[in-house]
Amino acid sequence: MCTAVSSMGERHLFGRTLDLECSYVESVVIAPRAFDFNFIYEKRQTQGLAMIGTAHVSDGLPLYYDAVNEAGLCAAGLNFPQFAVYRAYEEGKRNIASFELIPWVLSQCRSLNEAITLLENTNVTSDCYSPELPPTPLHWLISDKSGSIAAEPMENGLNIHSDPFGVLTNSPPFPFHLSNLSNYMGLSPSAPSNTLFPHTELVRYSRGLGAFGLPGDFSSASRFVRATFANTHTHKGVSKQEQVGGFFHIMDTVSQPKGCALTETGRPVYTVYTSCADTESGEYYFTTYGCRQIRCVMLTDAAKRSDTITAFPMQADENILQVDK
Repeated sequence: MCTAVSSMGERHLFGRTLDLECSYVESVVIAPRAFDFNFIYEKRQTQGLAMIGTAHVSDGLPLYYDAVNEAGLCAAGLNFPQFAVYRAYEEGKRNIASFELIPWVLSQCRSLNEAITLLENTNVTSDCYSPELPPTPLHWLISDKSGSIAAEPMENGLNIHSDPFGVLTNSPPFPFHLSNLSNYMGLSPSAPSNTLFPHTELVRYSRGLGAFGLPGDFSSASRFVRATFANTHTHKGVSKQEQVGGFFHIMDTVSQPKGCALTETGRPVYTVYTSCADTESGEYYFTTYGCRQIRCVMLTDAAKRSDTITAFPMQADENILQVDK
């Protein structure tokens, strides 16, 4: 249960919520140009691009949940249960395991068009990283400042959908979410007019009635609608601080308090972290469930040229500022 958003304003910002029942000790991880991801089947054809994002590091390898590379291309993997289909190795195709797809794309593609070309002949394999970390059913939002796609591995192969909304949540597949938005095309941030019974004056008893019917539950379909509405209508701001803060406000509309949704075994789901990448500056902002202060890690030139990954712990206690002293 996650939501990813690509937001276009004065700056292109990209981020996601990770909604799970527990943390896997995530870190903000910088992978330099020289880092060898040691893909199972494929080899990069060019020198790699550096990237920064959130990952679980296992035996020195970052398993990225989302990331942005130094050229401004972004990707996030979101849960896609019941629909994701991974395959065995296929001769004549680029074969990439699901846990490799984000670094496979971001280490060698400088634009969304390059990513689309790379993915058109890609087969997502069923290889697992380890017995302790079996494949997670995923689909991906991939974006740059020119637009976004949703990449979904299904029975008929890897489907690539143009995503004009810059939003992705979870199952069902993207075409369902596209059709479902038609149910909400009348939503507006403006006060509604009385088309129900125009012969009688009806009182607008509150602001916000133009968005009456905006779904408020935590299902993937409702979060898709809510994130699309917020991403479309939230004022992006002028300064960098306003724009980054505005992005986190967009993500607040889909964040999950612990206990409001439960797994099948009764464990509470919550928003483990929320990220926001500035695709031009290489600044990666994040908050966690336990600390809502916005923190930032920079993809620096020195980190790009390094020969090892750099990891920054994300967990911290809430920083409550006392203002009466």
